[in-house]
Amino acid sequence: TIKALSDLATQLNGAVVMGHSQSGSFPLAAALLNPSATRALVLVEPGTCPATYSDAEIATLATLPVLIVFGDHRDTPTGIPSLPSWQDRYVACQALIGRLTRAGGAAEMFAPPDRGIRGNSHMLMQDRNSLDIADVILQWIARRVPRAASNN
Repeated sequence: TIKALSDLATQLNGAVVMGHSQSGSFPLAAALLNPSATRALVLVEPGTCPATYSDAEIATLATLPVLIVFGDHRDTPTGIPSLPSWQDRYVACQALIGRLTRAGGAAEMFAPPDRGIRGNSHMLMQDRNSLDIADVILQWIARRVPRAASNN
């Protein structure tokens, strides 16, 4: 799956790669396979933000803009008591952002309540304000991702 995601980004001559939940960290792994095929990474409520990346892998990921998005119900249980809570995952993603920015990267967290947007569950794309969330993500892409050269 991760290789296929990387291959697709390559076939598209560069892509903003987005993942959600269990596949939330797939963009990171795909970018490590071929960072030149990836233009930016968006992780929506990722199931994990790995703490095991080597310094070399962090340096590679730091060459790409990274946005991590979490809703405002991080205290809601994941449904499986043995798994980390959403708050634990949020903290792990903040740590990843810290590593990426210390390596010179442009990584940031978008937590809707920090912008006065409330009512988001784990399924941000299905919440009543999903268009507001999409607008923020698209604005971030417009600011952070250089436009591709035209073939005309």
